Amino acid sequence: MKISFLTPAYNSEEWIKIMLDSIPKEYAYEIIVCDDGSTDKTVELLKEYEKTCPQLKIITHEANRGASESYNRCIAEATGDYVAIIDSDDQYLPPIRDVLAQVDGEYDIYYYNMLTKHGLQFVKSKDDAYTWCGQFKIIRRSFIGDAVFTTRKDFAGDWDFNRVLMDNNPKCKYTGLFAYWYNYPRETSESDLHLRGLK
Repeated sequence: MKISFLTPAYNSEEWIKIMLDSIPKEYAYEIIVCDDGSTDKTVELLKEYEKTCPQLKIITHEANRGASESYNRCIAEATGDYVAIIDSDDQYLPPIRDVLAQVDGEYDIYYYNMLTKHGLQFVKSKDDAYTWCGQFKIIRRSFIGDAVFTTRKDFAGDWDFNRVLMDNNPKCKYTGLFAYWYNYPRETSESDLHLRGLK
């Protein structure tokens, strides 16, 4: 299976290399990064990384459009059989290789679990399809259909994206593996902005 790894990046100079290094390159058909109007050295770091990572594809927004627009742009550019979305200040944990090894084309979504930087555990199960929508999953690209990340004040952008996926009754596999490290809580993250009513 060809897997496209997708990430938006905005002023991610501190984290971008850590995130990119955590992606197992042997499973990466392509790595698409949408730089969302960074004002730091993120683009320079990406161009340097590209020299040793032929799978890396950099797309840019001249001005910041927000995470949802960047996610949608990455999805539109993806050409793999499946997409895996990772935020530019998060990273995969080593068990992601065991998750990726299970992506065999039988399921629409392959779920894994997540740890926060403070050690909180987010465990994904079939009972919470419409909650904890975040980056827990590897999704069949053709299954995404018209699901998009949205910009709204009451929910984070991935809420509507996940709702459309779930409404289409995906065939899911729950791997039970902790394969994602979430840099949460973090000031100015999308979830933080929503909690503080600033987005």
